[in-house]
Amino acid sequence: MPLKPLTSIRRVPPALAIFALLLLGGCDTARSTFDNIGNVWSKPVVYACPDYRILRDAARLVQFKAGPGRDLTDMQVDARIGDAELECLTFVDKDAKKGHMEARFQLLFGARRGPANTTRKATLPYFVSVTDKNRNVLYRETFKIAVDFPGNRTTVNFKGELIRLELPLSPEIASTDYIIYGGFALDRDQLQYNRENPL
Repeated sequence: MPLKPLTSIRRVPPALAIFALLLLGGCDTARSTFDNIGNVWSKPVVYACPDYRILRDAARLVQFKAGPGRDLTDMQVDARIGDAELECLTFVDKDAKKGHMEARFQLLFGARRGPANTTRKATLPYFVSVTDKNRNVLYRETFKIAVDFPGNRTTVNFKGELIRLELPLSPEIASTDYIIYGGFALDRDQLQYNRENPL
């Protein structure tokens, strides 16, 4: 069936055309406004922080002056890890559920100067490690922190280095699959001392 020829064109009055454009523009503005409101009220992806643990046998570090003495008078410093601070930011694609978490981990220390410490200073080695749900070590790094005992102070409290850990996330890997560990980096004698003198 042949198409009918176009016989007439209805012209829209200019004023009506301008009103229609404004109306359409208003619809676009309203749509974008509602989209923005939707974005404001949509919930961001937030996953729980992984668990962290301070290893009991590595939560204390006692340093003695050189020599065989292990009495109180031979002590240079007695340091302890009391706890840690952990903050987490989630960066995950909502649809793919893939991304990563940035965990900001910081150990909290306390130290007491011993009678053999004449410099009023100490250096404490410690470590931070991360394991997966099967307890495989994914990351381990050792740090050193310098301690000063100013004036007549014999005890100080302080924070360790702020450590940023990037933890991959996916539908198969949850943030709670990771565990963060902290403790002093001890030699064999220091570990044995801790086991014979538990906190």
